[in-house]
Amino acid sequence: MARTKWLKIRVSDDEIVDIKKRAGQHDMSTYARGLILDQPVAVPEPKTKKIVHSADPELVRAINRIGININQIAKQTNTGQEVGNAVLIALLDLQTTLDKALASSMPDDR
Repeated sequence: MARTKWLKIRVSDDEIVDIKKRAGQHDMSTYARGLILDQPVAVPEPKTKKIVHSADPELVRAINRIGININQIAKQTNTGQEVGNAVLIALLDLQTTLDKALASSMPDDR
């Protein structure tokens, strides 16, 4: 059944906190619909957890700074401003360095 109509209600800050607490893992629409229509609210399926690999925080910050610089260069290029040869050579060197670092950090059992 396609749900095409909206039901809007206003609640206070305290009420929304209480509603979210009662809803638990349910999304708000499913929880509210179950209560209003006096239907059982099925147990939500567990969400799969994203696996996060640990990394050196300083390395992550360094890569982030590199990404910011690359974005600034891309913005400059996209606005029609010319990028000098020195910048292009530095980008190629950076790509080579990153490729080598990535290759050395990847396990051989891929």
